[in-house]
Amino acid sequence: MADFAIIGAGLAGISLAHKLKLAGHTCSVFEKSRGLGGRLATRRLDAWQADHGAQYFTATSPAFSSEVGRWLDKGWIKPWTVTPWLLTREHLGPSPDQQERFVGIPNMNAMVHGLAAGTQLYMKTRIDRLEADGDQWRLWDEHGEHYGNYDAVILTAPMAQSQALLPTEVINAAMIGSQTMTPTWAMALAFEQPTGIEADVVFVKDGIVSWAARDTAKPGRPQNYETWVLHFSPQWSANHLDASPDLLQQQVLEVLERLAKAALPNIYQSFSHRWLYARAASSEPVHQWHSASGIGLAGDWTQGNRIEDAWTSANSLAAILLKAYA
Repeated sequence: MADFAIIGAGLAGISLAHKLKLAGHTCSVFEKSRGLGGRLATRRLDAWQADHGAQYFTATSPAFSSEVGRWLDKGWIKPWTVTPWLLTREHLGPSPDQQERFVGIPNMNAMVHGLAAGTQLYMKTRIDRLEADGDQWRLWDEHGEHYGNYDAVILTAPMAQSQALLPTEVINAAMIGSQTMTPTWAMALAFEQPTGIEADVVFVKDGIVSWAARDTAKPGRPQNYETWVLHFSPQWSANHLDASPDLLQQQVLEVLERLAKAALPNIYQSFSHRWLYARAASSEPVHQWHSASGIGLAGDWTQGNRIEDAWTSANSLAAILLKAYA
C-alpha cells in the first residue's frame, strides 16, 4: 500500500483521498485555508450566510451522475429547482432551460465534509516546497516544518499555486506552461426587508456583473434576511483586482435596482471576496500523472471549469494511481 500526500482540500483533493483510502492506501491532505471545499464556499455572518463561491453544480456524465445520486441519498445535497432569468441591455425576463442544478446542504461544501470523514487533514498548512528523497517526497511548509516521506504527491490547488511547486520536467510533461486562470469578484448582501425582485437567478450578459442570485432561494438556507450573491465578469475583475468594497457595492446595487424596478431596502450586512483563480481560461485537459517523478495533478482546471470537472479529474487520476500502486 502507498502513502500519498494531497495538496488542496477542495472537491478534487478530498474525492481523490476518499477513493484511495477505500482501496487501502494512506492519504494526508494539506490545506492552506482553515476550511474544506475551496470555491465550494459558504460564509456565515450574524444570523445569515451566503454561498460566495460556486453557486451550484450540474451532472452530465454517467459517472458523476451516479456520484451525485449517492450524495443525494446521504442528504449532503439537494436539487435547486429554479427558473433562470436573462438580463441584457434591452431585455429582462425568464430564460428557462432543462438543466438540473444541485447545491450542498446546509452549505455548499457539505459533500466535501462528508467525503473527508476519517481523512488525515493538515489545515492552515501552506506547503511551499517539495523535496525529493530517493524515490519519495518530503513536504515543507512556510514555517520550515516538514512532512513525509510520501510515495507520491498530488497537487489539486489552483494552477498557479500548483505550478509554483512543480519541477520543470513535470510542468513540461503536463503541458500547462501557457495556461492561465481568470479572477472573479463576489459580493453578498443581506437586506433588512424583501427586495421585491421577481427572479431568483439572473444571468447578466454584456455587463460588469455576470451573475445575480437570491441565496435564500436555495434549499436549506436561513431565512432571517433576504440574501443576494453577485459575481463580476472575469474581464472586469481582472481590471479591478484591488476594487474597494464601496465600488463593488455601488455596481451590484445598480444591477439589483434594475431587477427590482424600485428602490431597494436598507442593507443589513455585506461582504466581498476576490477569487483570484476562479476559472481556467482554457478548457484543454492536462496530463495528470508524471510516473517518473511520482507527482500528479487534479482539479477542475485540469479538465475544464465546472464542479463536475473537479470530481472527474479526481476520478480519472484515482484510476491511474490504483493501477500504478496496486
